[in-house]
Amino acid sequence: MKVDYPIITEKTDTDLYKFTQGAVVFAYFPKAIATYEFFNRGKTQFPEGFADELRNQVNWLAKATTSAKEINWLKLKPYVHFHYVEWFAKYQFDPSEVIITQNGGDIHIRVYGPWYRTIYWEVPLMAIISELYFIMTGAKLAPDWLSRIHRKGINLYKHECLWSDFGTRRRRSKEVHSSIVQNMKYYKGFIGTSNIRLAYLNEIEPIGTSAHEAVMAMSALYGVRLANRMWLKHWMAYYMGLLSIALTDTYTTDVFLRDFGTNEAFLWDGLRQDSGDPYDWTDNKIIPHYKRLGVSLKRKKLVYSDALTDEKFVPISLKYRKVAIPIAGIGTYLTNDTFTEADMSSGICPLNMVIKMTAINFGGGTTSVVKLSDDVGKHTGNSNQIDFIMRELGIGKPTNDVQMEYMLNEMGE
Repeated sequence: MKVDYPIITEKTDTDLYKFTQGAVVFAYFPKAIATYEFFNRGKTQFPEGFADELRNQVNWLAKATTSAKEINWLKLKPYVHFHYVEWFAKYQFDPSEVIITQNGGDIHIRVYGPWYRTIYWEVPLMAIISELYFIMTGAKLAPDWLSRIHRKGINLYKHECLWSDFGTRRRRSKEVHSSIVQNMKYYKGFIGTSNIRLAYLNEIEPIGTSAHEAVMAMSALYGVRLANRMWLKHWMAYYMGLLSIALTDTYTTDVFLRDFGTNEAFLWDGLRQDSGDPYDWTDNKIIPHYKRLGVSLKRKKLVYSDALTDEKFVPISLKYRKVAIPIAGIGTYLTNDTFTEADMSSGICPLNMVIKMTAINFGGGTTSVVKLSDDVGKHTGNSNQIDFIMRELGIGKPTNDVQMEYMLNEMGE
């Protein structure tokens, strides 16, 4: 099926964390060259001609714009640096940075180029892949999909939860995403969306800080032992205490906490949980760590973003709201819970995919990068390199079962 229109037309139809990370990269690492790759974790088989249609969409992205009004709106955000947003206003996607091939039902995507430019491909590419797939396969929206959204909003509201939309990358479509944010913003407790464009259009706050790729990149420059510490240092130097929610699990939360001392605990506004068991993370890692440091969690934000649903988050919020400020970042369950029971029983569901940084060159040669996780067996990278890094960090040697998982899912999350 031919798609004769651009799915994404605005540069800001992306997540805030790419914009905020991009600012730090633009300021401190303008010569770094990055490589990203697409990983089809769900082994989805793409229809014939998908790569051609995706290339057309990538070419259309080169014409994506941003209005002067939206740029001026961004300039008013206290964390936005004037020179960076002025550069971003003129930035254009370069399709030559993206290589797309198809072999049967398998799609291969590689992004390569200056980090300060290629950092922007991940989110729109994934959003386009998701929407394009469902257009080309003819999947229908469930008649009650919007009613489901309201039920989730009501459940979170009546339990006095705080939550935000984190669902741009695997959304059903731009239109579905827009409708969700338009409806969610009327529920008390909905604090914003990760999508910059939708935040602007709905006069709500864009939500986001940074992701795993930043710490992964630092490992190539400073070594894995200093990676967390150096990214926190660069981030704090650039944002001066703003946007200070730290992601803990790039090399496991236990490793992260080694470098998160009293000074950091006071300065940073909170932490984000993105893998592992949220109760174990909170009860056995975060609460004891802050207690040892003598720092109160009362005003700290604990952001939970690992495959969340409203049903999962309500008990988390009820348990920890007297300890800290729990916030949910809900992704695909908000923006792509759109299928009928018949569809789901036949295997039609949101795409299980990621685009990850796999290598970076700061001028001394290209270095492969890996990510560990608080979920055993879900590390990203070459198995031998992961084994080496785990030994270097003193967190044990992978089991044979985990090594087999690496081989079966090498370079997958």
